[in-house]
Amino acid sequence: MIRLVKPTEKMAEEIFAYKKEMLENNEDLHGCSFLEDYNDVAGWLEKIASYSDKNNKNFDNYLVEGTHFVLINENNRILGMINIRHELNEYLLSFGGHIGYSVRPSERIKGYAKKQLGLAVDFLRNRGVFEILITCSDTNIASYKTIESCGGILENIVQDKNGRLTRRYWIKKSEN
Repeated sequence: MIRLVKPTEKMAEEIFAYKKEMLENNEDLHGCSFLEDYNDVAGWLEKIASYSDKNNKNFDNYLVEGTHFVLINENNRILGMINIRHELNEYLLSFGGHIGYSVRPSERIKGYAKKQLGLAVDFLRNRGVFEILITCSDTNIASYKTIESCGGILENIVQDKNGRLTRRYWIKKSEN
């Protein structure tokens, strides 16, 4: 059974195997909540735990209250990582959105990104967030096809100060 769980110290070996595979494939660690900055799982877990504190005074332009999960299979192999932001600030409204995610390179093209994104949308809806912004690079075809397959509607494409183009999608609660 594929499911989202909060990462724990017991997953340290698997977390760092995920990080190693991402780096060996020259993958960006977006969606991994600064995992690239840590060589110890305890420090990383402390960092992501601080996101869940709405009163965190260390939030900057890029950080807001949120929850980080890993997507695991029945063997506890980490298939993906996802950072779910409970709200948006000005920067996230333009470039980051409510959800940042990644899928392990060896596990791609198996439907895990769609599954993970769907579970994250359900998580936000259970928290009362019904208009969900998801962004991705304009060149990341796999990501925008995943977003679209989960009901994302392209609002626009924006350019940051470095000239990078970001696609902005909204997933809204369907009318029943």
